[in-house]
Amino acid sequence: MAVLELAWVFARVGLFTFGSGYAMLGLLEREAVVRHAWLSAREFADVVAIAEVTPGPIMVNMATFVGYKVARVPGALMATLGLVLPPILAILVIAVLYLRFRQNRLLEAALAGLRPVVLALILAAVLRLGRVAMADWRGLVLFVAALAAAAAFQVHPIAVALGGVVAGLALFR
Repeated sequence: MAVLELAWVFARVGLFTFGSGYAMLGLLEREAVVRHAWLSAREFADVVAIAEVTPGPIMVNMATFVGYKVARVPGALMATLGLVLPPILAILVIAVLYLRFRQNRLLEAALAGLRPVVLALILAAVLRLGRVAMADWRGLVLFVAALAAAAAFQVHPIAVALGGVVAGLALFR
């Protein structure tokens, strides 16, 4: 039963969230932490960090991790398939319709309205994660340093992530 519930939850997350994997974080947090208690808030933040630095899309990595935690290999497979199959089918339909109606003013208006909403969903997820990641001065300092390295100095994301690992080992032991 747990594997079917995992597939259903991740299918809803994948199908009913607009934007990137980051836009999905809020819905996944509500499902995995609040509604089903598969993860604590701290575990969720840890899984986001692990999923971000491992190869592959963040949400696929998170689905696999959460599914594995709940129901081992069958859970990982069902959560991952639940996440990716509905959006794949939806994007096939949308691609056909978009190519046919891309010059339509209503479609252009709808997409113009959707872009800022997706950004808001991403920022809301970032703010929720920030409460856990920056629970004390060390997290705040690491956040500012990583943001400066990535945004102002354009340090490669892998180097920023590795710097976070080294700083974490130094500051949080």
